[in-house]
Amino acid sequence: MGKELTEEDRQLAADMLSRARAAMAEIEDWSQERLDRLSQAIAWYAGNEKTFTRLAEQGVDESGIGDRNGRPGKRFKIHMVLRDVLRTPSTGIVEVDEEKGLVKYAKPAGVIASLVPMTNPAMTPPVTGVSSANARNAVIFSPHPRTAQTTFEMVDVMRAACRAAGAPEDLFQSIR
Repeated sequence: MGKELTEEDRQLAADMLSRARAAMAEIEDWSQERLDRLSQAIAWYAGNEKTFTRLAEQGVDESGIGDRNGRPGKRFKIHMVLRDVLRTPSTGIVEVDEEKGLVKYAKPAGVIASLVPMTNPAMTPPVTGVSSANARNAVIFSPHPRTAQTTFEMVDVMRAACRAAGAPEDLFQSIR
């Protein structure tokens, strides 16, 4: 059985959701190029060797699961997701079918809830964040209790990337 939500818990959730929606509204009219720059900032801040290695090793230490030496090499997955995101339009008209007379428009899905497994606290947030930000979505991360500190620190890195790119940091939040 889960624990009963308190009024304080409900208020915290409502506040996070409100801040996430406000952050999404701030980037609502961003161009594809600006969204791409935001995704690049997130990928490079989170996926640089020094930061990712520190947090990947910390995640293994916190969880007691995984290969401390092999985990840092997985940072390249962040760059692979970035490569895919940069090849795909995520705003405005993304597809035109002249034959059928159809036009497909991309729009944000809304605030995304992301459960972060204890096996990937350094990888899940930036991979989710790169694609979510490019589609103008905000994400609220819920870390596994055993690896919460690693998740908090990675989300803080992503918030710093947002600030550097001129985006609202509340695009990414963690339940604490």
